Amino acid sequence: MPTVSSLQDMISVFARFFDLIHQPITIINRQGRFIYYNQESAEIDGYSVELALGKHIFEVYTKLKEEESSIMCALKYGTEYIGNYQVYYNAKGQAVDYQHTTVPLYDAEGKIEGVIEIGRNMSTVRRLQEQVVELNQLLYSHSDESRYNIITDDPQMKKLINKAKRLATNDTPVVLIGDTGTGKELFARLIHRSSKRADKPFIALNCGALPLTLIESSLFGTVKGAFTGAENSKGYLELADGGTFFLDELNAMPIEMQSKLLRFLQDKSFWKIGGNKQIQSDVRIIAAMNESPSVLIEKNLLRADLFYRLSVGMLVLPTLSSRPGDIELLARFFIDKHRSIVNYDIQGISEHAILTLKNNSWPGNVRMLENVIVRSMVLQENDGPLVNIVYEEEMLMPAFIPPPLPVKEALSEVGLTERVERYERQLIVDALNLTNGSITQAACDLHISRTSLHYKIKKYNLKFGVLDGVFKD
Repeated sequence: MPTVSSLQDMISVFARFFDLIHQPITIINRQGRFIYYNQESAEIDGYSVELALGKHIFEVYTKLKEEESSIMCALKYGTEYIGNYQVYYNAKGQAVDYQHTTVPLYDAEGKIEGVIEIGRNMSTVRRLQEQVVELNQLLYSHSDESRYNIITDDPQMKKLINKAKRLATNDTPVVLIGDTGTGKELFARLIHRSSKRADKPFIALNCGALPLTLIESSLFGTVKGAFTGAENSKGYLELADGGTFFLDELNAMPIEMQSKLLRFLQDKSFWKIGGNKQIQSDVRIIAAMNESPSVLIEKNLLRADLFYRLSVGMLVLPTLSSRPGDIELLARFFIDKHRSIVNYDIQGISEHAILTLKNNSWPGNVRMLENVIVRSMVLQENDGPLVNIVYEEEMLMPAFIPPPLPVKEALSEVGLTERVERYERQLIVDALNLTNGSITQAACDLHISRTSLHYKIKKYNLKFGVLDGVFKD
């Protein structure tokens, strides 16, 4: 267990590791003075590492009260904070949205010798989320719905389209179930466009793309003064009044938030955070999930009563591999759609390329197909039909990987560390391919944190996605 001197020893051992994490980390001793304070913490606090080290916490956070300080509560009472969210004012008087884990450090006799805290600045995320809400409100009436048409010749898909249009004639909720990239948002937009709400807002929220701490304010909005830094803002439910609210990846919404959504469904009213009156909103809810509802309910990731309330109408979308006849049709559509972004005049597609596409299993479905088509077009160096298909593996794999060596040769010529790194790299490549570049899903499949996966992507210099240009969180 740490002692005063061993806290310093621990920092000298782990300081380099802490620096490479690139997240704000602070450590205070039993007197409440900083003995470790990294650059990320300094940037958030509007301070400097040199000035903070050795200072008491309240000399750095001058407006912070002791009872509001998680670090001081951990130091005085041994309280642990796991994924805690708070807003405080930094040295420049700016409100900072902060999510952190804070735990006390004990000596061999069980006495608290200090506190370590690792956190994440959520201020930028909150501001971006507020801007997205505002842009949704400004742009919904000007959106070009023609770009959301569903391209298909598949009989099963045509039946689903007809069913979606029938569901659109009433206001009942709808649940869309399908793998990533199967077109759940396209069907949600089709239902909205075919309904009497077509001239009203269509607002979409991906529950898996927002930090848990921001989902409630995104849904319901806030009143100025509700918490430090809170302003008057409309939530998605208020913005979507009269129209359609599409909740993608509903299974990523916390169970406690699902309870609040269920209450809204029952009486179409809600309270803003910090508000003193109920607000009515006439919204049609369409929810989507990428796993079986029964499995999600069994895992306690989805409330059964919420699912039954939403699933008055339900559509189960097929994978691309189950409708191979659409592969060529979609490929030609994407070639026409993206012709303007490439240097050569590419029209049509060769028989060889079509055969190559049809021989792929398409785990990322239509979205993955579009990325592959765009990538292949960008890499083609002549006019005419698209000839060669370039998959993600070819973009992610290094130019040359030697064939596996016998163990004795491998250990003597390459070394265990390098072989382990090659293996780890390939596992990451495979996981990102299967999730079409989604860092969140790939990290989940690999059973590591998103932060760790970000670090490893940078470590191995992996690149992905011509269409989007970046990996997706």
